[in-house]
Amino acid sequence: VALAADSVYAVELVVTEGKKSVETDADITFKEGTFSIVPDKAGFASQAKELSYADLKRADYSYAKKPMLSGGGAVATALLVGFIFALPFLFIKKKKHWMTVQTEKDFAVIKLGDRNHRQIIAEFETHGVKVETVLEEKDKK
Repeated sequence: VALAADSVYAVELVVTEGKKSVETDADITFKEGTFSIVPDKAGFASQAKELSYADLKRADYSYAKKPMLSGGGAVATALLVGFIFALPFLFIKKKKHWMTVQTEKDFAVIKLGDRNHRQIIAEFETHGVKVETVLEEKDKK
């Protein structure tokens, strides 16, 4: 049986640098049972993530000025929220495509591209991950 080649997309991974968080260019690679997000810069290599689809508790997609989270997952959300508010989102004028993935013990905040966000969501769903779309308050009808 020939396995399909891994799919790789250019994204930005939110990483910690000292006490603040920054976005760094990275590649997200979808494999058979796992996906990895690897920063392009060697200095951030230690913040690379490899997560199994089966371990994901949630995957939230939002098109907003900052990553949005759906409810639930109190512990991870608390971790994540503390992390997200460390980010300088005040300077973001335009909406961006965000993906937040959480396992029991880990999470990643990923900024998707304007051109690849649909393929990336489709990749997660192809691997059995339900992606929750979270709307900004003013976008909710």
